[in-house]
Amino acid sequence: MKKTVFLFLAFFLSPLAQAWGIDYSASIFSFLQGYRIEAQGNYDEAIESYRKALAADPGSADIRTELALVYIKKSNFPKAEELLKKAIEINGTNRNALILLAGLYQAEKDPGKAKSLYERCIALDDEDTEAYLHLGAIYITERKYDQAIKTYEKVLAYDEDNILTLYYMGRLHAELKLYDKAAAFLTKVLELKPNFEPALMDLGTIYELEGNFDKAIDLYQKIVVLDPDNKRARSRIAAVYVRRKQYDRAIHEFEKLSDVDRGDLSIRIKIGLLHLEEGRFDEAIREFNFLLASQPKNNSVRYYVAVAWKEKGNIKEAIRQFLQIEPNAEEFMDAAKNIAFLYVKTGEIDEGIEKFKGFTAAKKDSVDLYILLSSLYEEKGDFRKGIETLNEARRLFPTNVDLLYQIGMLHEKAGETDKALSIMQEVLKLDPEYAHALNFIGYTWAEKGINLDQAEEMIKKALQKRPEDAYILDSIGWVYYKKGNYKMALTEILKATQSLPDDPTIAEHLGEVYMSMRDYRNAVESFERSGRLEKKEDKKRALDKKIKEAQDKIK
Repeated sequence: MKKTVFLFLAFFLSPLAQAWGIDYSASIFSFLQGYRIEAQGNYDEAIESYRKALAADPGSADIRTELALVYIKKSNFPKAEELLKKAIEINGTNRNALILLAGLYQAEKDPGKAKSLYERCIALDDEDTEAYLHLGAIYITERKYDQAIKTYEKVLAYDEDNILTLYYMGRLHAELKLYDKAAAFLTKVLELKPNFEPALMDLGTIYELEGNFDKAIDLYQKIVVLDPDNKRARSRIAAVYVRRKQYDRAIHEFEKLSDVDRGDLSIRIKIGLLHLEEGRFDEAIREFNFLLASQPKNNSVRYYVAVAWKEKGNIKEAIRQFLQIEPNAEEFMDAAKNIAFLYVKTGEIDEGIEKFKGFTAAKKDSVDLYILLSSLYEEKGDFRKGIETLNEARRLFPTNVDLLYQIGMLHEKAGETDKALSIMQEVLKLDPEYAHALNFIGYTWAEKGINLDQAEEMIKKALQKRPEDAYILDSIGWVYYKKGNYKMALTEILKATQSLPDDPTIAEHLGEVYMSMRDYRNAVESFERSGRLEKKEDKKRALDKKIKEAQDKIK
């Protein structure tokens, strides 16, 4: 700004101006008055003074540029653009007008015009660092990183220690995931300016990405020494400790961060969650209750405190807290799933059913609530009521395949396998790729020993959709078993066992395969494991017979 005033005065006091016989005293006075008033922040009065100066000297590109700058400060960009375009028309080499107009176009998301003007600045002065930096920024916005790098390299060719350029080169290479190069540029920045906070932060982030947490913390702590109230650096220190599972140290850092900004309650939430992670349920509950005292309608915090009570083992209090979460809250469905689980755990299924009847009556747009209600009927052994509940939902959601699949599963559990198969075929009409329905039909046929080729085809199709699903892996293994291909059966069922070691049916299937392969010792082990996992007494008795049969074969 001072340079602009100096150039302005130098021109008007020059012999050339005097030779032209022009009296610019009124223009100079008005310009200086406008400049003084602008410095005081009174932009409207400054505009009037600059206008008077322009009236006295209508051919001045410099006055127009200064006036445009005031309009920019007032966010009157169209007027500023008009003045700057006229200033450039009068004097195409007016660098201040070029750079200001380019900045306007850049702010208005018109990169083509902005680039053209920055290039004109560079044509006037091939060491115009400001123009290069802005031009590079446009290329970054356009994700033309190679061109941005070439632009910044031109600056470094004549000013190898330019801190801003080195910093942007570091950020660019980090964006390209070239972390070694990025670190080299940022390290050079810090050699030139050791306390440059943006470089300290970015280099710390690179060390984090590379897993060098000690170096990252050292840099973040240096920022904190320079600026004890720097929330971002303190947050990163805490986050590193969380990643390293050093939760107590993370809590210590979050406590410091909370001292810096007591209004940021999200910090207290993080502290509570870390106590929860560490199993310090009382401390977690205390933190969350403190937050609820000031924000009783905060559904996220309500959910966390309910989880803390659940983990502590106070099921009734957990249910009470979950029930306070508003039905329209994002957390409500997770809360509902927890509520259903807890009612099953306490054995108070009838109370749970009544609660979920209320949920479905109040919130008819949720398929999941109907499914949860049906699951409570299922736990009670009332499959008929469960099916009725799902059929009520089906009238509201006739094309929902998940709902239809659950209806089929309940018919299966009610002993109506043929009905279940019929419904699974309906599922496949709606969605031919529905993996669970494909698996159900294929496995059911395998159990019956019928349509084994079709069963294999359907289960393989299901595996294409869900290749890691243990139940589907078990199904394909069971088809191979039924077809007499025991080696392939063993391979697939072992995969299923590794993925789901606590399933009694998969363990039993593995025992059957070992029996067929005459590997009786492994058969005994598999049957015994199945027996330990099995809850139904009739199944346990059947497994005992299989164990005895296998043991007799060993003898």
